[in-house]
Amino acid sequence: MPNYSPIAVANAFLERSFDDGKSISPMKLQKLVFLAHGYYLGAKGEPLVEEEFQAWPYGPVSQSLYREFKQFGGGPITQLGTEVCFTDDEEFDYRPVATPEDEFAQRVIGFVWDKYKDWKATELSDLSHQSGWAWERVRRRNPGQRSIDIPNPDIKTDFESLVTKKAGSE
Repeated sequence: MPNYSPIAVANAFLERSFDDGKSISPMKLQKLVFLAHGYYLGAKGEPLVEEEFQAWPYGPVSQSLYREFKQFGGGPITQLGTEVCFTDDEEFDYRPVATPEDEFAQRVIGFVWDKYKDWKATELSDLSHQSGWAWERVRRRNPGQRSIDIPNPDIKTDFESLVTKKAGSE
């Protein structure tokens, strides 16, 4: 069922961060959304987010997340991502993008939050740069290029082993 906007998934993480009193920078948010997307792909075989992640120099990036939260630079994000809507008076307004309602998507987001909320953005970046992982393979095949899509089947392969390993260890 999913295929949510990256901002919807980001808002689910931001709500958790506000509730837990843990700040999130744009870089950390990028990595958390990527991890949730990867774990979802690995478990369900279908993408959590509707947008392809790209292999930027510092790891996988969602362009829409970058545009939405770049105003915060390296500092903490203090508000939810928004979308344009109409008011009852037919005026333009902004409202927070709704978070995913799918129960499995929420559980994956919760799993990723619980596992990685205390990691620094740089540690999450290092995790996404692992040798042999999709980001590294795309960067190696396309040296010096920017904004190269990371194919979902490649991400799925990386995370299937984590989901299988986790399920097998319980």
